[in-house]
Amino acid sequence: MAEELLTNPPTQAPDRIRTFFALVPEEDVRLQFVSLARDVARRSRGRAVSGDHIHLTVAFLGDVPLARVPELRAIGERLPRRGARLAFDTLGAWRASGVAWIAPSEVAETLLILHASLHEALAVANFGVETRPFRPHVTLARRCVQPHPRTRCAPIHWPVERLCLVGSQLRPEGPLHSTLAEWVLGA
Repeated sequence: MAEELLTNPPTQAPDRIRTFFALVPEEDVRLQFVSLARDVARRSRGRAVSGDHIHLTVAFLGDVPLARVPELRAIGERLPRRGARLAFDTLGAWRASGVAWIAPSEVAETLLILHASLHEALAVANFGVETRPFRPHVTLARRCVQPHPRTRCAPIHWPVERLCLVGSQLRPEGPLHSTLAEWVLGA
């Protein structure tokens, strides 16, 4: 699928691909997020995020020229490879955008180092990076009519072991994500 996105990119920008670096959970953790997403979407009258889209964005790049994807892979190769253990225990929402999310109340130092290293490398390579503070979260639902108030919940424990470079193709039925590169994060 990754090669398909590179050889058949979205029709609106044939020489570009929407990209981001993300942490992607293993199947058992992903299913816990999916179950919670369905419950939160039902209670907030929103739309649950598809199970294939469960991730934690570390750096969003937007539309990137296809010719620069190898540079992004090289940046990923040079990043620190330490994983983390996160406990997602705080539910909340951004009311203005109608997005419900879950976040860890404490962020592991290794995740902050990974984020800082990645943003520095992207800036040095002249990729546009967001300047907003890093607020690690997993989006659970969109288009929430009654966004969930911020509250603590039973934690979802995620041993973070994988960083991915993701390509996203925007389609009328929703985005299609494809892994363009993947790195294993150690203990």
